[in-house]
Amino acid sequence: MENLPRNPFDPSFGTPPNIMLPNYQSDFESPQAVAEAIKYGDPNRVIFITGLRGSGKTALLTKIEQQVSQLDDTYILEIDNNQHMFQAFGWELRDIFKVHSLLDHISTISTMGFSLSFNKTNEDYTTQDIENFMAMLTKLNKKVVIFIDEFNHKENTREFVQLLQNLKRHNLNFYLVADGLPQMIYEIEHEQTLTFLKRARHIQTTMLDVNRIENEYQKHLSFSPLLSHQMAQLTGSYSFAFQLLGYKLWNATNISHQDPNQHTFAVIKQLYIEDLFTQSYDIIFDNLSTNDRKYLQGVANNMSTTEIASLMNYDKSAKQQQNYVNQYRRRMIQQDLITPAGNGRVRFKLPLFKQYLNDTQNPDSVRYDPLL
Repeated sequence: MENLPRNPFDPSFGTPPNIMLPNYQSDFESPQAVAEAIKYGDPNRVIFITGLRGSGKTALLTKIEQQVSQLDDTYILEIDNNQHMFQAFGWELRDIFKVHSLLDHISTISTMGFSLSFNKTNEDYTTQDIENFMAMLTKLNKKVVIFIDEFNHKENTREFVQLLQNLKRHNLNFYLVADGLPQMIYEIEHEQTLTFLKRARHIQTTMLDVNRIENEYQKHLSFSPLLSHQMAQLTGSYSFAFQLLGYKLWNATNISHQDPNQHTFAVIKQLYIEDLFTQSYDIIFDNLSTNDRKYLQGVANNMSTTEIASLMNYDKSAKQQQNYVNQYRRRMIQQDLITPAGNGRVRFKLPLFKQYLNDTQNPDSVRYDPLL
């Protein structure tokens, strides 16, 4: 087989693609700007990246990490939300001293009224031990930046965030940069004992610029400008959709040697829609509550508030129904699935999502959900 260049598009989750279009609102939220803010001691010690699944949160987090890794006197720690975060943080801080020879060949020293211990077993690190590690690093003008992918509210989250709250109170040099789905970050921030998170900086991933998508398709694919325009429109500016469609079209023309014409686009379009639904929308839909789903179905079918309330089996006064349905409207706006469209109306943000919802009501579809 001839040596082909690598497909420039990448629809896989979790890694920055070769072509990464800006998915943030302004240059002040770019990876470079975030790293600069950390470099100059931004008082916001916590930065949350939130957004829709498939909107490029992890890729943006990774790009920020790459920029931060270039800063002097700055150490990066990656902590898994599924492990014992408190102890993992202690081990990682201990290893900074060992790996970087900050206190080479010293197991325990006393300085400035506290001690640093390096010989404890995995489960023995205390709040005081971690504060001591961080106090010494701060005295040495070092920063620690913690990165967490898919941050969510788990049993060990409260203990870890309470520790960070204490470090912030003592003005120690740490930063937390974490990404997560809007609902997950909301739950963490509204934990009553974790008040300092309410002042966290937020970066909300945005839909892409459709003109930039069209330009990238024209640059990397051989389709006509008219078809490139149609392709860009089909993505609905959704980051995952941009990568997925580009990936399939590039493979079709470069590996399967299909002509870059309307017929090839039509064939790939159907494959693209199926993978878009399976790899993204099924996951999004499965993580919604039953009433969230019913609300979206009501919107898809242009139902009135009363009709949606009836679909949810909520039989109260008109005012109560309005308030009840509105809470699901707010939830879906918060989760980035819909956006206000004026006069109380909303529209779906994701491309072809109404078609997907119709599939869940079609008895002949594999997505048929008779409970809705």
